Amino acid sequence: MSEFRADFQPLVAPGAIDHHADDMTVTIAADVSLRRMQETVAAKGRWLPIDGEPDLAVGELVEGNSTGPLRLGYGAWRDLLLGAQFRNGRDELITAGGRTVKNVAGYDLTKFMVGQRGVFGKLVTITTRLYQRPAGAILATFPPNVRMIGRLLPSTARPQWALLTSDALLCGYVGDERALEFYENALRVERKPRSVERRTLEQDMEHRERIWRGDFRVSVPPAKISDFVAVAKPMNWVADAAFGIVLGSGAAEAQVCSAAAALSGTATFTPRDAASGPMFEVPSVQQRQLLERLKKAFDPDNRLAPLPWKAQSINS
Repeated sequence: MSEFRADFQPLVAPGAIDHHADDMTVTIAADVSLRRMQETVAAKGRWLPIDGEPDLAVGELVEGNSTGPLRLGYGAWRDLLLGAQFRNGRDELITAGGRTVKNVAGYDLTKFMVGQRGVFGKLVTITTRLYQRPAGAILATFPPNVRMIGRLLPSTARPQWALLTSDALLCGYVGDERALEFYENALRVERKPRSVERRTLEQDMEHRERIWRGDFRVSVPPAKISDFVAVAKPMNWVADAAFGIVLGSGAAEAQVCSAAAALSGTATFTPRDAASGPMFEVPSVQQRQLLERLKKAFDPDNRLAPLPWKAQSINS
């Protein structure tokens, strides 16, 4: 349930973290970095399974919908968030959701804050569920065959994340020691990957952060990833094999858009001026009308970030 009283106070002060370890939840000021939050909850054996630049503020990551390959096993911000506080265009503090899982009647404004990039509100605090911190991780390396992920997903060797590159399909597993032993045996006996490597959770997170990067982002059917790469010819690329998201660099924008369009996909590009933030796709006329009405409702005095119509679009 959302509350719109302007005299509310933030649940935590700027820079603060309220960790409820027994409830597996944490409330975080939006200006706290992901790295600091992870270190704080790790001290009590907890973990937030989200990918993102560790030194960015959690509010920035939520507003930009910064997610990565871990969503295969744990979901994205929309799945993890339980509540949010944000200020609208009149500086009123709005509280949505809370620390319990089922706490919303009507439209869930918490999810509305994900990916809106400050257009409809500026995040002040977020409340998210946590998981038991894994004891470690496994990296299984297969030949670069995207169809392998389709065989792994319904099996006992279902990974928590999967990335396809030009020379390998990388599948990651996290869990306690018993789960890791189970995955390791299942992989070696049933799937026979090129290699199975044990590593720490920190190594697993750093690996994804290092390779999950690119100047463009394309969404195509997972089975068509190789077709897209063959036509777009990027110099560097990596793909979320389960969801069909390709990040890459070193390809002409027109060629990327054309290759994605041919596969009924979409493409967006990182602006050359990084300070301007990620680019949006241009909405249809009906979508634009709806977004403009929402913008007027949440920001009647036009004080928040403007609606971004400058994005590249292959469907407009």
